[in-house]
Amino acid sequence: MINKLNKTGLKFLIITLLVCVNSTAFSQAGRAGAFLRLGVGARAKAMGSAFTGLAQGVESSYYNPAGLPFLENKQLQLSYRALSLDRQFNYIGFGLPIRPKVAGGSGEKTLNGGFALSWIHAGISDIDGRNSDGQHSQTLSNSENAFNFAFGLHPTQKLAIGLTVKVVLNRFPDLGIEDKTVSANGVGFDFGLLYFAAEGVTFGVTFKDINAKYRWNSQDIFDEDGSETIDEFPKIGRYGAAIDVPQIDNLLVLFDYEQIYKESLFKDRVDDRFHFGVQYGVRENIKLLGGFDDGSVTAGAGYQFPIFGKSGQLYYAYVASGDKPEEEHVFTWAIEF
Repeated sequence: MINKLNKTGLKFLIITLLVCVNSTAFSQAGRAGAFLRLGVGARAKAMGSAFTGLAQGVESSYYNPAGLPFLENKQLQLSYRALSLDRQFNYIGFGLPIRPKVAGGSGEKTLNGGFALSWIHAGISDIDGRNSDGQHSQTLSNSENAFNFAFGLHPTQKLAIGLTVKVVLNRFPDLGIEDKTVSANGVGFDFGLLYFAAEGVTFGVTFKDINAKYRWNSQDIFDEDGSETIDEFPKIGRYGAAIDVPQIDNLLVLFDYEQIYKESLFKDRVDDRFHFGVQYGVRENIKLLGGFDDGSVTAGAGYQFPIFGKSGQLYYAYVASGDKPEEEHVFTWAIEF
């Protein structure tokens, strides 16, 4: 009898945690994989996350993997986002150009390509766990991780294509009296392309989180009382443009339109979002950034500098609260070598 009561209390606790983490901790309409829809990198965030048509640097593996062939050097990027309420959100990415030789009509030629590895981590700690009677039971935590493997090619002068494979993992450690762990995992894909319409005008398309889902199995904890549950990630289509304004030197304008679907692309659309960004080069090594990110005003700056004979970059982004619970501050450091 006591064992059944313990299982009932633990089931109540797990359901409560899933609801709280998916709908409160990171917002995003309470749907699975919310941390993957927050955006990465201070440069892109400062420009309203309107990065689908630009897709430069390692973070292109997140926004549009078709941008990876245009990496000129190896690049390491670290990003930190300041959040309240014991939440964490961090990003690490590494990318490198790939230039394989292929046979052509007049001999060998180089095919531009790029590859990137990245890790996105989101977590929350010090969760006040309570049982079905509303009494405090223990202090809990949750972590979500995405390990991304991305590759892009530039097969023609006008077109670049890319693919990102992501392995996602969600964990609730140390639950219940026996400190059991409840976890889920899954695999998803992003497809992207860039089209170079004219000099200074680029269009991008990305389809995100294809096949991504969390597959929960509680049989390790509840034995024969356990069950399998699948949480589908929303599917996303993003369409963007990047335009170098010819009348104003060093001014770049970006637009993104985002459609979010419940479970399948182009079916049961649940949200539309608009993103806008600008970048202005004050000097060759200093950029001012601004934008609009689905209801939130954004701003920031970037500074490029030499470090140990390499090229270093620092970016900062401020995201106003808008209709979100709080404002955000994002810091990114990158080095090319």
